[in-house]
Amino acid sequence: YDYPAPKEYFKEKGYFHLMADLQAIQFSQPMERSAFVDPIQKLLKGIPDDPNKPGYTTAHFIGGTTTAMKRPDPFFLAERYKVECDCERMAELLRFVYQGLMTFFDERPETDLQRELLTHNMLHMCFDAEKYSVDRLYERLLHWFGNDCYGIVGERCFANAFYHLQHFEVSATEEFSRKMLVKTVTGNMLASREQFRAVTRDPRWSSLPVDFIEDTLNYDGMPISSETEVLSLIERWNANADKKKEHIVRLLCCFRPDPQTMQTYKQWLVNMGWLTSDGQVPDVPELMGLRKIISGSGMSNRPPRRNVRQHDALHDEEENDVTFVHYKGSQAVNSGCSFSVGSQQRLVQAEPIRCSGIQRMRVVLSNPRSVLWDPEHEVFVGLSYGEGKYFGYLCSCTTFSGIFSVRALASAAPAPNAPAHLTGSGNKVEFDLALEVQIQRANMVVVCKLSVIFANLTVTEEKFQISYETLQFGPGLSFQVVATGLADDEVDVQLAWVGGGGPSAEADVTTGSANFD
Repeated sequence: YDYPAPKEYFKEKGYFHLMADLQAIQFSQPMERSAFVDPIQKLLKGIPDDPNKPGYTTAHFIGGTTTAMKRPDPFFLAERYKVECDCERMAELLRFVYQGLMTFFDERPETDLQRELLTHNMLHMCFDAEKYSVDRLYERLLHWFGNDCYGIVGERCFANAFYHLQHFEVSATEEFSRKMLVKTVTGNMLASREQFRAVTRDPRWSSLPVDFIEDTLNYDGMPISSETEVLSLIERWNANADKKKEHIVRLLCCFRPDPQTMQTYKQWLVNMGWLTSDGQVPDVPELMGLRKIISGSGMSNRPPRRNVRQHDALHDEEENDVTFVHYKGSQAVNSGCSFSVGSQQRLVQAEPIRCSGIQRMRVVLSNPRSVLWDPEHEVFVGLSYGEGKYFGYLCSCTTFSGIFSVRALASAAPAPNAPAHLTGSGNKVEFDLALEVQIQRANMVVVCKLSVIFANLTVTEEKFQISYETLQFGPGLSFQVVATGLADDEVDVQLAWVGGGGPSAEADVTTGSANFD
């Protein structure tokens, strides 16, 4: 069997940065593979086999082996192994073992494909270092993922690396290395606001196990501006409404209230239907742990976290994308994600949307002060994109108790569309509002799609168009909630992001997927 020369093999695979490591083997190559042979002579005359090379034989096709002479081959039946792995990563692993260096640390990719390839290689190097117990390399790789990865490969590849590492936790061969991995993923990789947003706004956030979410929400250095963001993170984790009540109660213990956020916390529980207006917990087995939280015995005694300015003072404005501003007339009176809205009041997203992608927001409308929803009460939930310009859905109850209707309503239309129906309770309805902003077309028009999702099924969806100038340089798109027909009554509104940023762009990476065998 004729084994390929390392130089030709590296050229074929594109491992050009490994070529410098082949200088030392030039003197050990057979004559026909030697780099010292004149290439012109090699092409014109051909180079005969070296009669002194190991295993050389005078046997030929016609005479066979009769009276043939053969030199001994010291490499025959020697310890030669075929390693089923990526040659480049194996070379880098051996380089670090003998030299303490790895060229992947010095790479600075410029294209998306290069970023994906580097992320793929670094992930596999981390898995191999843990598998073969190269502890120094394993520690350096975890440090790279926690401190350098985001700035080198960007937001999308960083989020992919985060979720691959989290999944790798169950495959770690040693408990010590597993703890180091968990500490990095729940700590350093979430230490800055940008990295935290990249992970928590990813749709895969809802697939994480409850133990991991609990470790993350307990992290003292979590870059949040207020403890109310913990409630939003729990909402995003339960985006598909498929989590057990006892698991959500377990995560609520991570909330660290103060006098300002305690009321928001209780209002959140009321909107979930887990706390009555008089402060009592329903007699449900899954909510037994909630009684300890309400009494204060099951809640953390550690101080509330306000780490955004400490970690990312320059990016303080970005915290506004998860909050809404409560207006009475033209005056802003409050901000957050949970409100009681009265007549001539509205809720507006603090920071408008200006880029393409998918945003998904959970909307909870309730009136716990009444047994049944008042038929006169209607709530508009949608988007505004300028003075007097809006598009969304008008939500109201029907003649059937617990059945609500949503009707598409636009500033350009004279009347609402035909209703679509969804199920709520007597005084409460909950649904998701999904906004898809497409890339601008050749005529500089941006097509948007707004959908109502209930129980993970799309109830209704409508498309509308805005100009690219409005999206980028004008008012942009802002979620808005306005209640009508209230008179002296109020409606409780709770808003929470359960998805955002849209799916990452698809790109083929020829090196294969990250496996965990």
